Amino acid sequence: MANAVITGGTNGIGRALAERLAREGHRVAVVGRSAAAPAGVELVRGDLGTVAGTAAVAGQLASQFDVVDHLVLGAGRFNPRRVITADGLEHTFALYAVSRFLLVERLLPVLERSAAPVVVSLCGVAGPRGPGIRWDDLAHHRGYRPFHAVSQGARAADLLGAGFADRHPGSAVRYVLHNPMFVDSGLGAQVGGLRGRALDVAARLFARSTATAAGQVHRFLVDPPAAPLTASRAGTPVPLDRPEFDRATAARLYALLDGFTA
Repeated sequence: MANAVITGGTNGIGRALAERLAREGHRVAVVGRSAAAPAGVELVRGDLGTVAGTAAVAGQLASQFDVVDHLVLGAGRFNPRRVITADGLEHTFALYAVSRFLLVERLLPVLERSAAPVVVSLCGVAGPRGPGIRWDDLAHHRGYRPFHAVSQGARAADLLGAGFADRHPGSAVRYVLHNPMFVDSGLGAQVGGLRGRALDVAARLFARSTATAAGQVHRFLVDPPAAPLTASRAGTPVPLDRPEFDRATAARLYALLDGFTA
């Protein structure tokens, strides 16, 4: 039996994965703002949009679990309008980058007590191409576009994986960057309007189910990769020599996040 923690586990892919792991007899905790968790799953309520909220969640998890075998980072949000957190950060970046960085850093001691620790980050994995990270305007003061904000957050999540081994040399943690691609996870409700309704229709017709997407993540958990870093797009390996995984850029992001969360 493994101990698994899933952020964004109260709906979508995270919920489907939590339900599957619980049915298999694993101990599972999901992190979210929802008032309910799937049957047989523990709920840790918290706000991953702020540094204080994420630190509180990490502290609660560390007190509940002596060992964490699987940490799945799936929390994300599409914000049609710019949202600034209590820390002065753009909300999408706070969820994709700051909360993932802080959770891994704070939970590393309990992860490394596992015989086969795995972190799976549902992120961009170098696609689709976008403007990347606005190093001089992370909060999008010069104009907010929701898809650009998601692209920036996803790029940052990719870099966290790319820089983990340099940050923690010799760690037993296997870090997996995974993009499930087009999944029928209800994103249209977040997008809203005609575009959101069209997205939901397309998803029902062409997208993978959340159960299928959860199955892709499940394989990384039950059979952890041998390499410190793995990148996958819907099960297809992504080469790690891409410029989006540049280690010097990853180190720059880690240094930036150290400053945000000190």
